[in-house]
Amino acid sequence: MTLFWADQLAEKAIERAKKEGQPVSIKCQQTPSGGKHIGNLNDVLRAYFVCLGVKDKGYPCKFIHTTDDRDPLKNVPGRIADLEGNWHNTDKTTFNEYLGKSLFLIPDPFKCCSSWAEHFTKVWMKGLEMLNVNVELYSVNKLYEEGRFEPYIEKVFKNREVVSEIISKYQTSKSKGYIPFDAICPKCGRLANVDDVDIENKKVHFVCGGKSIKDKKSEGCGYEGWVPWSQGKLQWRFEWPALWCIFNTTFEPFGKDHAEGSWPSGKEIIKRVYGREPPIPFVYEFFLVDGKKMSASQGNVYIVQDILKVIEPEVFMYYYTKRPEKQRDFELAHIYRLVDEFDDAERIYFNVDNTAYSEQKKESIKRMYQMTMHLNPPKKYISKPSYAFCATLIQILDEDNAIKRLRELGHVNDENEDVARRRLQLAKNWIELYADDSYKIKLLTIEESEKIKKNLPNNVKIALAEFSDKLNLSEDEQIRVIKEICEKHDIKPKEFFEGAYTILLGKNKGPRLIPFINSLNKGKVKELLS
Repeated sequence: MTLFWADQLAEKAIERAKKEGQPVSIKCQQTPSGGKHIGNLNDVLRAYFVCLGVKDKGYPCKFIHTTDDRDPLKNVPGRIADLEGNWHNTDKTTFNEYLGKSLFLIPDPFKCCSSWAEHFTKVWMKGLEMLNVNVELYSVNKLYEEGRFEPYIEKVFKNREVVSEIISKYQTSKSKGYIPFDAICPKCGRLANVDDVDIENKKVHFVCGGKSIKDKKSEGCGYEGWVPWSQGKLQWRFEWPALWCIFNTTFEPFGKDHAEGSWPSGKEIIKRVYGREPPIPFVYEFFLVDGKKMSASQGNVYIVQDILKVIEPEVFMYYYTKRPEKQRDFELAHIYRLVDEFDDAERIYFNVDNTAYSEQKKESIKRMYQMTMHLNPPKKYISKPSYAFCATLIQILDEDNAIKRLRELGHVNDENEDVARRRLQLAKNWIELYADDSYKIKLLTIEESEKIKKNLPNNVKIALAEFSDKLNLSEDEQIRVIKEICEKHDIKPKEFFEGAYTILLGKNKGPRLIPFINSLNKGKVKELLS
């Protein structure tokens, strides 16, 4: 039995589906309320890898993605993305009038799609297409219009006592006789609480008096009347298990917020109200970005399109193959570490890496790489230049001269030049958008360097001057010489490196020193160090 988490879940899903005599059905979903960030991508990719695992075992699998476009607009985001994935600040006062309205009834802020819901669903789907992830997309709004929810709405209305009993365990604010269904007001488009039900004619009665949404209340228009079930929606705790029934869901991943909230009630509702079994659950942990939780108010929300400006899609996919139960930090400021990890995995997969990992770990890494490549890895290994080195070079040289330098150093040939050019472009974007200041390079002038040099200890200055005569040696020889020089002048390697960075860049750290200085004009480096 494989140790890779998605394969283990795939085996459980197949076992369940066989008992039920159906294909595996894996579901995920998103609400098109704005630019859905890369944390929301957990829902899709955790499901996708399990789907790949099922298919790889030769069992049929459906991969369902619903878009919750009948949900109300609960908050106006501070920034919204256009169809190209570019961000724009919003004037909240312009959109506040739509709070409480169903997303499919709100106009597209960019006027390029039929609605707010369609626009942000397209932004999301474009991100998935860029990752080469294919899903069967379903509009929840259309499912209501087609009557797919009606059997489950009817069960909720016919089992009011059971519904009240269940919901009282999880939401103490709900009174006895509570109806977990909202009507969409035909006059203003806002959701409103239902106060009566006509099961025979499949209608609900309501008064549009406003509805609490998070910590706000949307204003109602006062309209009173009856609407058909197709012009309303089950509230979330009942809609989610209804969707499991509609798609015969075998497996669905979700975040900790649902695990602690609507999952416990959903399990009970699907069994006692809908008469079905819940899917196999899988709870994933959310991740941080540069040590912080993503927040629209802090401006650190990123969509797929943002990330693919700085790394290749397969590198980004690889991040999601890691154990999902553990909270991780997606380090945009140090993104080269993730790229290095992916490059190592690729070398291990093609057996061109001699890292002393156990065979078990190597097999696990190989499986992660296969999943990252959609079970269709390249036929042979094509090397890539180091991302960090590309980030250094592209700050000093233009793209053509950077390629020339990489060829001279043996990192580029005719086979991988296109790959190297792409990485140079991505690394350039990273430097401009997200890199920590320590990776941003601006060589000092001779005059600037001389002023700083005065504050260095004499033995460090002598050691650096001595090293400046060794710049034509190979990188391995340079490393050996640095050790000898440090011993000779009784200085620590750390002092040597900090002194070199100080003289070259005006700060005590920077990119890896030996590759860095070998990417520069040797005469310029000698002049600064000596």
